[in-house]
Amino acid sequence: MLRLPHCARLLGGTLVGRIPLGMAPVVLLLAVRERGGSYTLGAALAGAFGIAVAVGQPLLGRLADRIGQTVPIVVGALLSAVAFVVIAVTGTGNMPVVLTAAVVAGVAAPPLEAALRALWTQVVPSPSHLRAAYSLDSGSQELVYVAGPLLATAVTAAAGSTAALLATGIIGLTGAAAVATSLPSRAWRPTVRSRGGVLGALGSAGLRLLLLALIAVGASLGALNVAALAAAERSGAAWLSGALPAALSIGALIGSALYAARPWQAGPGTQLVIAGAGFAASWWPLCLDAGPCISLALAVVPGVFFGPLLTSAYQCLDLLARPGMVTESFGWLVSAFGIGTALGTAAAGPWHGSWAVPSLAAAVALPLLQVVRRRLGRSASRRMS
Repeated sequence: MLRLPHCARLLGGTLVGRIPLGMAPVVLLLAVRERGGSYTLGAALAGAFGIAVAVGQPLLGRLADRIGQTVPIVVGALLSAVAFVVIAVTGTGNMPVVLTAAVVAGVAAPPLEAALRALWTQVVPSPSHLRAAYSLDSGSQELVYVAGPLLATAVTAAAGSTAALLATGIIGLTGAAAVATSLPSRAWRPTVRSRGGVLGALGSAGLRLLLLALIAVGASLGALNVAALAAAERSGAAWLSGALPAALSIGALIGSALYAARPWQAGPGTQLVIAGAGFAASWWPLCLDAGPCISLALAVVPGVFFGPLLTSAYQCLDLLARPGMVTESFGWLVSAFGIGTALGTAAAGPWHGSWAVPSLAAAVALPLLQVVRRRLGRSASRRMS
């Protein structure tokens, strides 16, 4: 895949440009604490940024579907970078300004993830290459949420939170520039749009069902962070709170590589249900609380299924998206995971980090994925007839 023209640049630029999504929540919390603010205030700023990202991605995706990718990516990256500069300069002394800047930084975050997935069909030569591209995409995006927090912490420790905020904006601009100046992105033009009305891409009932399923999948990942912290406290192994999410990310890389390494006879809908079933079943052994080392090994398994689940979801979304609305549709996918993660984190708190919360969330997704598969089957039958 990476030897194909433009692929390495598009994937690398997207990953670099999305690192601020992993950095910003940590940087905002560290900046507030460095200036003597409370955890509550820092979490509020980080939460406002996350909600703003979930709102902005489909909106910027819709704009890209109307006028092309260059303006949403470039202008969005510039506005987001300027917002981080405002936060760095203002500090926490003027909270209305800082809160507004955090919201602007999130809403304007360039839709690189959605734009990349709209480009894959243009730059790869065959369906097998497209599956490999989606697998590489879904596996490598885990690096954003591993590298982002680590980089935020390292820069803050070395040079302070002001430097970390400035670095967040600069990194985002660098990645966005790499994508926006590439030939495929500059040449990409929207196709003829179907009449979606106010709902836009959400006018597709199949897409709405897929997004609901992915909200449940995202909830399991959000609950994982709380469950990992609780498991670390129960076992007296503080390192486990970070190691368990990292183990799932490693599993996703492995699963994506294995999925892309062989051809699959089943259609994307069937692959989606099989991966979803494995993902749902693989959470329950963690409920045994079998000790740090065994739990760490068990946490890899949901990740192994998550990579193929996400890749087949991309393929299904390609089939379910309304004509001329593919970028907006992928933007809604990003939002669905963001909403699900927030809901899962909130739900896991009252349950004191029980492993039952991510297990149940993943189980809720499975019947929805089965409905998506049936809808895809009916759509394929209509096209053949």
